[in-house]
Amino acid sequence: MMKKVISCLIIFFMIFSFMISAQAKEKTLAELRAEAQANRDAYNKAKSQKELTEAERSQAVSNKAKVQSEISSIQNEIKEIEKQIEDIQKDIEKKDKQMKEIMGFVQVSNGEQNYLEYIFGATDFTDFIYRVSVAEQLGDYNEKLIEEYNSDVKRLDGKKSELSAKEQDLYKKEQELTVLEAKLSKEVETLKEGMLTKDREYKTTIDLVNSMVANGCRESDTMQQCLDRKRRSIASSSSVKLPAAQVPSTNGTYMPIARGRVTSDYGSRSDGMHRGIDFSNGNYKDNVYSVAAGEVILVQSPGTYTSGGRNCGNWIVYIQHNINGHSYITSYWHLAQANVQRGQTVTPNTVIGLMGGLPSVDACSGGIHVHLNLFDGNSWNGASPNSGRINPRTIMPQIPAKGVYFTR
Repeated sequence: MMKKVISCLIIFFMIFSFMISAQAKEKTLAELRAEAQANRDAYNKAKSQKELTEAERSQAVSNKAKVQSEISSIQNEIKEIEKQIEDIQKDIEKKDKQMKEIMGFVQVSNGEQNYLEYIFGATDFTDFIYRVSVAEQLGDYNEKLIEEYNSDVKRLDGKKSELSAKEQDLYKKEQELTVLEAKLSKEVETLKEGMLTKDREYKTTIDLVNSMVANGCRESDTMQQCLDRKRRSIASSSSVKLPAAQVPSTNGTYMPIARGRVTSDYGSRSDGMHRGIDFSNGNYKDNVYSVAAGEVILVQSPGTYTSGGRNCGNWIVYIQHNINGHSYITSYWHLAQANVQRGQTVTPNTVIGLMGGLPSVDACSGGIHVHLNLFDGNSWNGASPNSGRINPRTIMPQIPAKGVYFTR
């Protein structure tokens, strides 16, 4: 029975070390339940808002497509009107030329000579009357025809201007819809990110609540109060000592800085083999986090390693992890400051140190960054802690390509 109690307490310690934060230590089980529910409610609200925003964005995209289709239709109509105007103008020129050829024989030009020649060329009075009538009718017809043509051109020009104005209005509407679409897309991404954050917070908190319940914690207990009571209970019933803290297990990893990019990848480069991955955002003394829950097994101070008689690596922290049931060790080089000590249990939210890398301080650095190493924990040699390095992507497939920015 005692062994079973101790085993349960060991598991409880492991969950406690990995999941609890400074804020959670001060919250009771009831408060943690309420926090978990609040995160779930926030998740559902963000999800609903995201769905509404996506629907609004889809409508904006649909409206934009309709506007673009209408613009295309108007452009085709304008082209057709321009062709009609061009055809009318060509017809006017053709008819005018024909009329001028005919009227060359009958119209008055620089006096009445041509007109009179045509009129008085009649063979008899009837022919005379006919020629006068033809000359007058041809003149009237030409003027009427040209007037009708010009009226058509004016009407088509008016329609073209009207369509052009409508086209400009549609262009403006299209631009407004493009801006709206981009705005809504950004809102969707923000809501999506918020959903994921609240979902992670809910799962972390509910796991902590479940672990407290499983270990008999009271609704009014904080994690520390529950833990202290269990310690007192075991101490009063047995002289068996509690086992040493064990490395907490985890199934995932995080980036070592809140945001930034990979500045140097694992592999060969001009100055030789680079057996780690460099991360940076250019901010000196920015927070550096553990990539997973674990236990600090080694902290090396500046001057532990040198290059040309100068400090190399500055502060270096080594952390042991249990990831997916396998032992790994990570080390973090070029820290301006180490915030942890050997034997300390850390979580992905623990600031283990501050980013350094100033060349004036660190001879092995060309700029501000943190250098991450990974080792197989089953073959790591504490006497030679930097041997046997493997690619950090082994446990961190989410690391982007060199130069690509990320957010933790």
